[in-house]
Formats: sequence, C-alpha cells, structure tokens
Amino acid sequence: MPADMASPRGGVETATIGLLRGLMMRSDVELHVVTLEKKRSSIVVEEMGGVTVHRLPGNPWPMFLDIFFGPGKKLLQKYIRSLKPDIVHFQETYGLGMFDIGIPHTFTVHGFDSLNLGAEKKSLWKLRTLLWRRAEAYGLSKQRHIVSITPYVRREIEPLTSAKIHDIDNAISREFFEIPRNERPGRIFFAGWLNPRKNALGLIRAFMKVVAAGVDAQLHIAGEPGGETEYYQAIQKAIEENHLEPRVRLLGRLNQQEIRKELSEASVFVLPSYQENAPMAIAEAMAARVPVVSSNVCGMPYMIQEGKTGFLVSPDDHESLAHRLIQLLTNAELRSNISASARREAEERYHPLAVATKTMAMYRDIILHSK
Repeated sequence: MPADMASPRGGVETATIGLLRGLMMRSDVELHVVTLEKKRSSIVVEEMGGVTVHRLPGNPWPMFLDIFFGPGKKLLQKYIRSLKPDIVHFQETYGLGMFDIGIPHTFTVHGFDSLNLGAEKKSLWKLRTLLWRRAEAYGLSKQRHIVSITPYVRREIEPLTSAKIHDIDNAISREFFEIPRNERPGRIFFAGWLNPRKNALGLIRAFMKVVAAGVDAQLHIAGEPGGETEYYQAIQKAIEENHLEPRVRLLGRLNQQEIRKELSEASVFVLPSYQENAPMAIAEAMAARVPVVSSNVCGMPYMIQEGKTGFLVSPDDHESLAHRLIQLLTNAELRSNISASARREAEERYHPLAVATKTMAMYRDIILHSK
C-alpha cells in the first residue's frame, strides 16, 4: 500500500486501490489494509481517506519461503487475527500461504511469478521459475476461494486447485472515467515498467516504421527501469541511433494524475507485452476512451475484442504493430468508434462500483458458507 494512493507502484497496488475506492463508496463495510514493508522496523497504523492501514515490518527471508514458513507469514497471521475481521481478502503473494489462517478469506491471483521470470530472464531465472512454480502450485492447491481477474488466470489455475473460483475483473479508479478528451493528433502513449517483459524496445522498433511511413507521430513512454539498467540503456540507444529524440519522450515514473493527463492527450495507447494477466493500463485507457493496441497473448485478448474495442498483435511482429498504429492515427472515425465501444465495456467490467458490488456478493457468500 503506497503512502499516497495517487502514486501506486505496479498493477497490484493499482488494482487494490481501485477496489478499495469502490468499497469506500458503500456504507456497509469497514476497511483495514495490512501490509509488510521490508524497510520498516516497527508497526505503524494510519488513516488514509476512510481506510485504516497497518504497516508491519518485513524481514530478509526469500519470499517463496516466507509466505509458507517464515516470520512474515507468522506476523501477518497473528496481526490479522487480532483485528478479528469478518473476512480477509488477500491481494498479494502472501495469500498463497494463508490458507490456514482460520478466518473466512479469499485470494486474488494477480499474476504468476513463475511466468514473469520466464519473460524477464533475470539472474538465475530458470531456478527461480522452478521454485515459484512449485510454490504457486502448492499454495493454490490449499485455497478454498480464489478470485480470477481474467479467463486466462482461470485457465492457468483450474488444474492446480479445487477452490471455488470467482470471476471478478480488477477495478480502476473512478477518475479514469472522468478524463476529458484533449487529444493531440499523432500522440502514442505507453505506460509500464521498462523491462523486457513489457517490450518497450519492441514498441520503439515499430514506431520507427510509423515514422518511416511519413506519419507525423510522437511517442510518450511512461515508466521506470526497476533495476533493468541494461534494457533502459538499450531503449536510449535505439532512440539516439535512429534520431528519434524529437519524437520520443521518456517521461519516467508518473503518478495517477499525470497518467490521466497523458491519456487525455493520447490518440492511441499501446502495450506490446510478452506476458500480462489483466493489465490495469489497458482498462484505464479503455475507460478514458483511448483506442488500445496490445499483444495477442496471455490475458490481453480477454480484454480487447479485435477490431471492436482495440487491436491485438504479436509482440514480436513490429510490422503489424506499426500497421495498426498507422491505421488508428490516420483514421479519426475508426478511433471514435473503437473509443466508444471500449468505454462501454470498461463501464460494465472495470468501474469501481460494479466491481465492489460483485466483490461484496462474494464476501457474503464466503461468510455464509463458512458457518
């Protein structure tokens, strides 16, 4: 849980805040958030706009061990039990090991570290992938209730668990539905970590083809390397070697207000990732009426209806990505039609009130059947 709700880091924090804001609109719920933070040495409890946040000190144990056997799990369980909640909704990886907490609970599967590691290929990724795959399989096998944020997640977890699976999309903040359109013709926007999995370098290669086709376009890239220094340097090198400095802006990490401003001015949002479950950035762009081009892998095809609410391309097919970008940038009517369809779908699936209503119904069902 970030110190500022307007500055979440990554999709899980963004999704958690979206759900919290939806639940905060209701009068029949009291919300507490419990987090582990490695740099903290003592417990801090604070109020954040109607939510009580409990920040607990973390520890140096490897997470795939700590979630099942370590001091982190023990501290979380003891503290949560002391709060005596009616139900616990685990949003992060520690939920894998909380099957024995003794309180009605559910666990949202936001992602798979085993798959992310394979896409990013960091140090010792093969060994770490194997360890996480076993940890995920064990933790999922012990669950009684799981939230699946996309049919892709359901497909991945069904062979691993006998839990009841609840299909509920992630919520995005209501402010994304209120963004005024101030479109800057030719503006392409990307937001995400600048690492191999998100494939910003592939986007730049496609953008080179857009420019070569004579389209007057600009590319705004929001995000930070997150430890991927070499990849970030490769992005900078590609921009410099192809003389794209006047057309490409590296914006760094943006807060939610800054992202909304970029979306208000964008003609197209693009996310050519190799691995994603249900990226919040796509849902936010749909709510903001910005046409989306994303990859045709993992969970993204379940968010985008090809040709109706956006376009899907292979993450390695730079020609097709460039073609779709050119098609959207040069056809205002097409952009308008896709924007309207995407907005309607976003209201049904991602609006915080809609998601909170489905979530509360799940909570009541879990509590009723746990008695």
